[in-house]
Amino acid sequence: MNRRPRPDPWLLLLLAMTIGPVVVALGFMLVYSVGGIGLLSSGWTLRYWGEALHDGETWASLGYSFAIGLASLALALGLALGLQAALGPQLRRGPLRSLLFVPLAIPALVAALVSVELFGNAGLLARLARAAGWIDMPNDFPSLLFTASGSGIVLTHVLLVGPFLLLLLDRLARHERVDELAWVARSLGASRWQAWRRVTLPVLLRAGMPTLSVYFIVLVGAFEVPLLVGAPYPQMVSVLVQRKFSQFDLASKPQAYVIGSVYALLAMALLMALFAWCGRRGISGDAR
Repeated sequence: MNRRPRPDPWLLLLLAMTIGPVVVALGFMLVYSVGGIGLLSSGWTLRYWGEALHDGETWASLGYSFAIGLASLALALGLALGLQAALGPQLRRGPLRSLLFVPLAIPALVAALVSVELFGNAGLLARLARAAGWIDMPNDFPSLLFTASGSGIVLTHVLLVGPFLLLLLDRLARHERVDELAWVARSLGASRWQAWRRVTLPVLLRAGMPTLSVYFIVLVGAFEVPLLVGAPYPQMVSVLVQRKFSQFDLASKPQAYVIGSVYALLAMALLMALFAWCGRRGISGDAR
């Protein structure tokens, strides 16, 4: 009689340490949002959900967050793909490879402060433009930060995420042997551009899809950069949750948990859908 294999205790410990806190936090938010706990709790109610879901700011913030996350990821990925195609093997040797790791060590808070010093109306670029005679005063420099379009958020995220994606693409290119595949395509008559567009690009995107999906959710839920260089309205969902949670009115705290719960559920549903799609297409994202 065959015995069922016993689960690996180390795997159970890993799941408890990674998934456990997420489940507990989500459960706490859901219970708080329906009045189960809280300083002003008077019993179970869906009133806070109704107030939050009928507030146009909630959906504007969610849509804005997903739009900013998508724009940041798309621009960072486009920059990384362009540099990977242009530099190729140069990414794997020399000081350039070491320099690409520097942005990975910069916290998002520091990156936002650097953006203010570089791209602000009184920042370094504005002063250089004034010194070059391109503008009369530093305040005439185009507004890149604190705009409703989120240009400052996107710009900062691109500078932070771009080097990581470039390293990821280089690793995937070696693992998937895209140079060899491109060489085969060119030997069959394809031009360099056709080989990159029809062979290299699809292979890299297919292999990197799981990582890109997770990074997209991370960018949607970013907090430090939108808080420091974003506009007062619309706000990204993390900043909106923090604002409602820190208001003097304690009645706004359950709404903050409602918005946080909605975002968490949407993010998990999107990730599950993307991973299911990757599974059906046989995409593993293994870049060993």
